[in-house]
Amino acid sequence: MQHSFMGNRVILITFITLMGAFGLNLTAGQFFAPLNNTYGWDITTLSLAVSLNMITWGIFQPIMGKLIDRFGPKSVIASSAALMGIAFLLSATITEVWQFFIYYGVFTAIGFAGCGSMANSVLVSRWFVKKRAKMLSRSSMGMNIGQLLLLPLTGYLIANTGFRSAFVVLGMIILVVVVPLVLFAVKNNPEDVGQLPDGDSTAIFSPPQSAKLSEALRSGQFWIASLGFASCGFTLYLVTMHLPNFAVDLGGDTSLGGQLLGIAAFASAVSMFVTGQLTRNFGKKNLLIMLYIIRLIAFIWLAISPGIWQLYVFSIVYGVSSMPIIPLVTGIIGDRFGKNAMGSILGFSWLLHQIFAALGVFLGGYLRTISGDYSYAFGMGGLILAIGAVITFFMHPE
Repeated sequence: MQHSFMGNRVILITFITLMGAFGLNLTAGQFFAPLNNTYGWDITTLSLAVSLNMITWGIFQPIMGKLIDRFGPKSVIASSAALMGIAFLLSATITEVWQFFIYYGVFTAIGFAGCGSMANSVLVSRWFVKKRAKMLSRSSMGMNIGQLLLLPLTGYLIANTGFRSAFVVLGMIILVVVVPLVLFAVKNNPEDVGQLPDGDSTAIFSPPQSAKLSEALRSGQFWIASLGFASCGFTLYLVTMHLPNFAVDLGGDTSLGGQLLGIAAFASAVSMFVTGQLTRNFGKKNLLIMLYIIRLIAFIWLAISPGIWQLYVFSIVYGVSSMPIIPLVTGIIGDRFGKNAMGSILGFSWLLHQIFAALGVFLGGYLRTISGDYSYAFGMGGLILAIGAVITFFMHPE
């Protein structure tokens, strides 16, 4: 009996997994105020936990990639999601600041490294070849929807039930929903159930041979893709961490930053779907360059924005060019180096992404402190994006 193609189920589950993973990992800032009010821990100290999370996540990307290469994405994603859920349950018990550093800064980050974008991209790439870019875009929309749903839910729970209950509910969501779905409804490869990639038994294609990490590190094309991706990391986290404070600098209230990031997440979700449809006609490289240029324009606009309404325009333009970059870079690396080695290779690209992300957060705060505003920080972000676009121009995708 011929069973329906399981790849469509894989897309749905990776979408849900990314909703949970990104939703949980990006809630940290909403816990700052209640933790400060309860224990007096200052915002600078709590922000260091976010930096620790980013660096830990980056360091563990290649490690999780190696584990995926060896054991397959299913077991790595499920165990990592479980670790994230447990870390949030443990966070409900914190009474000392070091516990927040360990539970969020380390445990949550390690879990996120194994159930975030890289791991799910590897899983999707094993199930799709011809439709890879489109399906990566569809599954990656979970990153945006997770922010749209779980960030407001977190704020509601903290306001109405307290921060401890919020930690428990968020942890249970990923433990009860995400982990069982991955364990019981996903297979590592279509061959495991007698199917072929894309579900097309009549198609004839020759996927590229899988490369080793050492081979990728000797490839100029790998470094072009990864350094362009690093410009995405620098500017993505510069905005995520500093846009709310910039909005306050311009006279907005403390809730405006969350609204702006929500608008950006919605615009990103729409863009993710559209770019997935356009990939076959325009090519991953051309779309990637276009997105870097759109984000560059957004940063130039942000650097000269004198008022609140300009921030709304920025959020839309920036959102269009934010998360869709991730599946495009993932698809390019998968096309060139092969699906079975994507774990370690893509993991190293994510390490560079996170190093630049941490640098963007630090320099954003440092330049704000010494200059009194964010114009230099956002101008630097624009310069780095321009370099990323130029570098990507020299890419020769398969």
